[in-house]
Amino acid sequence: MRPGLRRWLTAAWISGGIIAVDQLSKAWAFAHLRGGERRVLVPGVFEFDYAFNTGSAFGLFADRAGARAVLIALTLASVFYMVALLRRLPAETGAGGPVALAMMVGGALGNLVDRLLRFDDVRFFIAREGIPFRVMIDHPRALAEAVTRGRSFVDLPRHGVVDFIVVYYWPGRRWPSFNVADIFLVVGLGVFLIYLARNARSLIPPEADPPEAGEEAVS
Repeated sequence: MRPGLRRWLTAAWISGGIIAVDQLSKAWAFAHLRGGERRVLVPGVFEFDYAFNTGSAFGLFADRAGARAVLIALTLASVFYMVALLRRLPAETGAGGPVALAMMVGGALGNLVDRLLRFDDVRFFIAREGIPFRVMIDHPRALAEAVTRGRSFVDLPRHGVVDFIVVYYWPGRRWPSFNVADIFLVVGLGVFLIYLARNARSLIPPEADPPEAGEEAVS
């Protein structure tokens, strides 16, 4: 098998495996943790707790108008860039770079699948938080029904990403929940930075030596 083909097949297997594991783990979390049931594995250190993130990392841009379309476009652009970069990596620099890129592609696509296909009900508190304008346009009937019945909240279906892994970095202080795709994105980025540091000379084209003094240009 040609080295180039082997690289692409290896990357495809890694990315595909990550997507499969990520989606299976999210399906499990959706089925077993969604009702508010928390699984404490190491008290005060590590647990599973369901969260539905309609924004990006750390919940940024949640329920902002156009945020989902922007995040999808950025994810696709980053995946295309990483695939193009994978094609350009020199074979002699080893497998670290391709493996790292495949991990990041798998993680990015795992979350992209959620943003494209996954729905869940998100609770909006009408008086406390207000309702984003885009949500009002998309669900006028549900909002009108909630107001008519005197409810202070309304549950609306939204696209988003399932997060369920929780780590405490200090007693009583938890890191924002994340998922398997996020883990591979971060680990892949770390591995790729190490790869760049170890192969900096091989990846940067050598500069041409300046002409010596008195040397005439050859036409």
